[in-house]
Amino acid sequence: MQNRQPRGTEFFRTVAFIILTSFVSATAFSEPTSATTSPATKPTASKSKSAPAKSPTSPPKTPPAPVVEKQPLILVTAATRDAQTIDTTATTTTAITRSQLDAAQYDTVASALTKVPGLTVVPQGAPGQSPTTVFIHGMDGNQTLFTIDGRRQPVGLSGAYDFANLTLDNVDQIEVVRTPSSTMDGGNAAGGVINLVTLSGRGLSQPISSASFEGGSYATYRENLQSRGAVGAFDYAVSGTNLSSDMNRPNENYRNTVYRGNFGYQATPDVYLDLHSGYSLSSAGSPNTIYTPDPIAHLQTQDWFVSPEITAKVTDFYTTKFYINYDQQSQTYTDNYTSPDGYSILPLGTHLQINTTSLDWQNNFQIAEHWKITAGIQGDNSYVNQYTNYNDYDYPPVTNATTLKNNLTNIGGYIESLWEPITGLNVISSVRDDAYSDYAGAVSWRQGVSYRVAPTQTLIHFSGSSAYTPPSLQQLYYPMYGNPNLKPETSLGWEAGVEQPLADGKVTPGATYFYNNITNYIQDDANFIPQNIGQATTEGAEVNIKAKPLDNLTLDLNYTYLTAVNDTNDVRLIRRPRNSFNFTGTWLPVPQLTLTLGGSWIVGRQDFDPVTFAQVDAPDYFVLRASATYRINRNVSIWVRGDNITNTQYQPVLGYPALNAAVFGGIKVTF
Repeated sequence: MQNRQPRGTEFFRTVAFIILTSFVSATAFSEPTSATTSPATKPTASKSKSAPAKSPTSPPKTPPAPVVEKQPLILVTAATRDAQTIDTTATTTTAITRSQLDAAQYDTVASALTKVPGLTVVPQGAPGQSPTTVFIHGMDGNQTLFTIDGRRQPVGLSGAYDFANLTLDNVDQIEVVRTPSSTMDGGNAAGGVINLVTLSGRGLSQPISSASFEGGSYATYRENLQSRGAVGAFDYAVSGTNLSSDMNRPNENYRNTVYRGNFGYQATPDVYLDLHSGYSLSSAGSPNTIYTPDPIAHLQTQDWFVSPEITAKVTDFYTTKFYINYDQQSQTYTDNYTSPDGYSILPLGTHLQINTTSLDWQNNFQIAEHWKITAGIQGDNSYVNQYTNYNDYDYPPVTNATTLKNNLTNIGGYIESLWEPITGLNVISSVRDDAYSDYAGAVSWRQGVSYRVAPTQTLIHFSGSSAYTPPSLQQLYYPMYGNPNLKPETSLGWEAGVEQPLADGKVTPGATYFYNNITNYIQDDANFIPQNIGQATTEGAEVNIKAKPLDNLTLDLNYTYLTAVNDTNDVRLIRRPRNSFNFTGTWLPVPQLTLTLGGSWIVGRQDFDPVTFAQVDAPDYFVLRASATYRINRNVSIWVRGDNITNTQYQPVLGYPALNAAVFGGIKVTF
């Protein structure tokens, strides 16, 4: 603990430097108040086209900039905690809108994420069989932070969020930030952040409700009800889904029931109260690998959360908001299968429960028209309790043995400066200091710059940052396989990108280079005990093209090249492909009909052989999906969707085959 004072001194010195530098620069170089409103303050779709009023003494003007097709305004909050257009965040960010989700008929968050460049989505088996892991730019799954409306969602026992049972209930937009974000979001954001923006009933003059049904391959049935609206000062948005399916292997069944709801109340013109809540219960067979099948193992996962928040406009230049998020996850695994040699191949039963309480107090200060400061405090307290009934030759018979019972607490302070010294130039500086109950804390920082060149509409962005990833409770304290002396992983990363609209905005190519170096990298040794072994590096590039060759046709193509290596022994990190190709095409041959075709080609990955456990090359694979949605009238639409329509035989994780070709059809009634 003797290093706490120097780190605190460093933190406050950095904060003072950011504030003073921004203040002096803003005073010296900010445009007059008649200039365009800062995108960091009030994003507008026409910001880049505005110009000062004409004056008789104005010098001759340069030739007009080329006309660029006006795109729908999309705001994101995950990058900076402030509602901004993507081009002002100095990050590599993708937003998947509700219209895109509906057009492609995605059924889960994980399936929608497969279209995002720089992301690798790895399910371990069929739907519901945990875990489904998301790697951002080759960083580990526990370095991907998941949030709902900016609220941190707790990670599982392994330290990584499990996307296996995450549905699209009540979701309006998915934001994917592929830039290290520890400065604003703390640990587990060293790779980036995935944020769900949920629907709201605020401002609706009349309620909007719907009921839908889908059925198809593998005896799959999915029912959904949702409604949102406002009554006076009160608003609501609720959704519920029930899904059942029996898939292509014995003991590969799945049931999932999900509820998600938001409730708000405008207490005064300047004070808004809201309550977010959610519940999911999944039940799935767990057949293990195809080489060691298990006909009766079962996994049940339950998760519920409740999160009240208050937002208040204190003055014209100061807004504050505070939320608490309480979440309880529980998972029960049962298996009394006895193998032919007379032994149970796995423990008879394991129960895990994690209770997490998070709080966040965020304050926004509009210091000047083109300068905003965001500062706050965020903290978590996690408690885990796991016990096992062993029935295995490796262990003596034990009943209700507590194998893990610990808690972990952290609290951090953050501050961020968002400044636009000239129109189109955005400078973002942030720093954070975190303290933990069970190991040393960390200071992280980020410096980002983005610039939209007005004459050509070229977007250039750069970000350099440090980040960290805390060890999980399992890595620290799991009996026989934990290491309480682990240190947090720390990383330094940077990225640079460019985007250039062409052909009056009908074609927009872009590219981003990224690099991350991780120290104190955690990996299991030969005895399966986690150790800080040294360094790892992820490096690569994203290339994407968004095109609209016809008014009724849009294309989205992207390619990611990735090198992810454990530098200590010069071995590649598993399940991170060298090359990833994704494409999505959407065509409206007539206004009522929407056709989509999407595909992924995964090339050059490695994994552990499920029999020998040696690290080996995993086969490449290409997967194709398609959908057709027909709007009968303003209230009724029908659709058909095909997954893996080429019937590709592949294993996202070796030993766990993906589903074969499947077809689903559904109907939705809106009222």
